[in-house]
Amino acid sequence: MAADLSKIKEFFTGPLCPPVLVQVSSSYISGVHIDIKEGRAKRHAVLELPSGLLEPHFDRKNIADAAALSAVLKDGLRELQTAGKKIACLVPEACLKILVLSFDSLPGSEKEREKIIRWRAKKQMAVLPEDARLSYEIVGSSSSTKVLAALARTPVIREYESLFAGLGLDVGIAASPTVSLLNLVDWENGKDFLVANVEEDSLGLVAVTQSEPALFRFKTFSAVTEGKVPFSQKVEGVIKEIGNTVHFIEDREKRAVRTLWFRSALKEGREDILAVLRANLGIEVRPVLAPAASGLSADLSAFLAPLAGQFPWRKGMLGRL
Repeated sequence: MAADLSKIKEFFTGPLCPPVLVQVSSSYISGVHIDIKEGRAKRHAVLELPSGLLEPHFDRKNIADAAALSAVLKDGLRELQTAGKKIACLVPEACLKILVLSFDSLPGSEKEREKIIRWRAKKQMAVLPEDARLSYEIVGSSSSTKVLAALARTPVIREYESLFAGLGLDVGIAASPTVSLLNLVDWENGKDFLVANVEEDSLGLVAVTQSEPALFRFKTFSAVTEGKVPFSQKVEGVIKEIGNTVHFIEDREKRAVRTLWFRSALKEGREDILAVLRANLGIEVRPVLAPAASGLSADLSAFLAPLAGQFPWRKGMLGRL
């Protein structure tokens, strides 16, 4: 097991990124400008987005008004005082398909590996478009080879690339905010756990068993009157989905989930939801926080955690799509 854990830790560590990191969601744009040498945030920005401006989806247009979104992004970049042309971006998970795949072995050829990963992905998706971009990471173990794969439609990713290109920037797409949170979790002392990431419109869940990725789930919140979902309804949905995932992992993997690592980007009840989860789930519930060394204040440590998971002391998983 020690050898396996060493591989996992190597998987998540290493040099990363340009100094400016941005997360785009349907309800906000957030960003940090980091000091690469110190690994600390020098500046940050969080800007709300008007409803309907960006509607993430895997296979249809995401950005309703590129000019309006560009104006908000430009304001955020001004606050961050960006320098240089390269930045990294976490995109909404609704425009991605993220899969955990298990193989007995994989070919040594990059081309053959991608071919077989796409073939397996196609078996899990109703339709795998020919233009889908693939990014993946391979995690070896004593029993199998795990692959954490992300797929995105080329036209959708180009929307985000064009958004930044219009501001003179070259953007690298770092796939998933939820997966990024894994870089902030203690794998060595918690081998069986869940990481949950709640946005205004969705829930992302990744399960880890025996220090290996086991499952990724993504759920959107059902639309109700005026397109708004009450806080209580979101919490009920989160509790139900987490509970179902815990039972599924215990049945399939024969492992007891011990801990839930949780991050909320909801506008209301960020502290309340932790208490509700602790009262309703029979497992330990802990917030995912940026390390104190990140330089982020206590109130931003959780909200900006997906970006902190990409800081230079960590390797962002699933590189450029």
